[in-house]
Amino acid sequence: MRLLYIAASDPYANQHAQTLLDALLVAASFGAQVSVLFQGHGLLQLMPEQDGALLSRRSLGAQLDALPLFDIDAIYVDHADAQRFGLADTGFEALHADAIAALIAAHDQVIRL
Repeated sequence: MRLLYIAASDPYANQHAQTLLDALLVAASFGAQVSVLFQGHGLLQLMPEQDGALLSRRSLGAQLDALPLFDIDAIYVDHADAQRFGLADTGFEALHADAIAALIAAHDQVIRL
């Protein structure tokens, strides 16, 4: 099964970002083909030097670095949103709207948080 997780939530405004990260790691550990697209405020999860401890939360940056250990290599960012947040060089493939539509169409299920 091909699953696309769209990370669209601010990393520390609520538990959505952590919930999405936990869900995609579980899916990958059970053999699903997992892709991740960071979009909207979800791109803030990629900001360097995050410290969730100030909010009594785990920092997401270190957890995101572990994605390749779970064979999650298909990681994308929304090009327009990356430009808006000044994250032009995230190290992940930046997709324009037409490529995002194709990415969504290529997956069996799409989960957005």
